[in-house]
Amino acid sequence: MKILITIFVLFFAKFAFAQFAIIHDKDGYCNVRSTPTKGKNIIDTLRNGHLIYSFETAGDWTNINYSKGKTQRYGQVYNDRVKPISLYQGLPILTTKNNEVVLSKDSIRINIAQQKFTRNKYKLTFHKEYKEQLQFVNNKQYWGTDGELPQTEYKSVEIWIGKTHFDLPQKAIYNLFEISLNNTIANYDTSNDILYIQSTNSDGAGAYQVIWKVEKGKYKERFITYGF
Repeated sequence: MKILITIFVLFFAKFAFAQFAIIHDKDGYCNVRSTPTKGKNIIDTLRNGHLIYSFETAGDWTNINYSKGKTQRYGQVYNDRVKPISLYQGLPILTTKNNEVVLSKDSIRINIAQQKFTRNKYKLTFHKEYKEQLQFVNNKQYWGTDGELPQTEYKSVEIWIGKTHFDLPQKAIYNLFEISLNNTIANYDTSNDILYIQSTNSDGAGAYQVIWKVEKGKYKERFITYGF
């Protein structure tokens, strides 16, 4: 039993600080390297504000996952070039219901609602060999299950910032399933007027993490990762 506990503690410690972050470098950009060393191994360059997922840190280096174009990429960056989203002002959960969660602080309010998955709204593609295993939703990758039909989906994400009120567009919430409303987190960068909303959804092989970026009252982007 002690051995199992030790293994669990070591595993948890390794991933305890895995989280969404942004590139934050005094030079305005950061080089991404293929290995945690300085040399002729630069594979990419990211500008300040680029959303990333930061995994474990070893010494001066952090292993990151990020999206560029339509591809998911991985690499190593100096850990002092990374700023966790969690360092920005947090918005606590105000209320929770079966199908809705509300986060609020000062003049910012976020209402997130879920609904049952409605199969006839989508074009579902199943594997040719495994007839009951879902492959694509509307001909695109989906998130939340490992081939099973989803049970829940986002209905809406409403945001109030002062007197400004708007919904995240459908493109921000499409193909995201198996919602876990209680795992919703929001942070606000007051200096740059940027709101970050994130959630860890589903479980097991279908688990994923999503973050939305809203800048100066306008939806900018989302980034989705498996987080492991």
